[in-house]
Amino acid sequence: MKEHIHTIPVLDALRDPKGCAFCVMHNRIEERAIQFIMGPAYMEDDVRTDTNREGFCGTHLTALYAEQNRLGLALMLSTHMQQLNKDLAAIVKSKQPSSLFVKDGPLAQLYSRLNKTGEACYVCNRVRHTFALYIKTFLHMWGKGGEDAKIIRSQKGYCLPHFTQLVGVAANELGRSKRDKFLEEVVQPQLAHIKEMEEDLDWFTLKFDHRFANEPWKNSKDALPRALAMYGIRSK
Repeated sequence: MKEHIHTIPVLDALRDPKGCAFCVMHNRIEERAIQFIMGPAYMEDDVRTDTNREGFCGTHLTALYAEQNRLGLALMLSTHMQQLNKDLAAIVKSKQPSSLFVKDGPLAQLYSRLNKTGEACYVCNRVRHTFALYIKTFLHMWGKGGEDAKIIRSQKGYCLPHFTQLVGVAANELGRSKRDKFLEEVVQPQLAHIKEMEEDLDWFTLKFDHRFANEPWKNSKDALPRALAMYGIRSK
């Protein structure tokens, strides 16, 4: 299976102690995608064709700008603007003026395509494709057993968005015979992780009550940023 080439990055993320392993995977894919685009790739015709068609969301435009390759970004945006100009001109010339302003008309569709983060972004699409392979690799590693599966069973839990995505893929990838095992070895630890987070947040709130002011913080002092991370939010 071709996803075997992703075993090493998936294992590296699972061995990383920084919270959700899938967040680690996603962030590393995103970083590599940005570095790829801002490297020599921006001069390749096939890459430029894709960026002209797909464009970039605001989040990734900001990340690309932060890479300090002003020439590369300017060149990509210049040809992307040329493509947008062609698309817009074609819409204006081919339609009756009144049809341009209807709710689902061609201008509205163009605007929607350009403003749906993750649906009209070269980086988002690249990250989404690789991340989907990582999730399938994770399930393959878990399913075959051995040391890789042992590392997966040792995971404390995952953020809620990535856990939901994992379960969705598992529903399609796993046969009925493995679903009970998946519930036991992946879902149940996640439920325990959420329960622990609930208890830490509860104790964190109680520490604001004067009656508990002299009680120890236990494991709740950083409960809020950890809770935000469970929702997939990178707190500073």
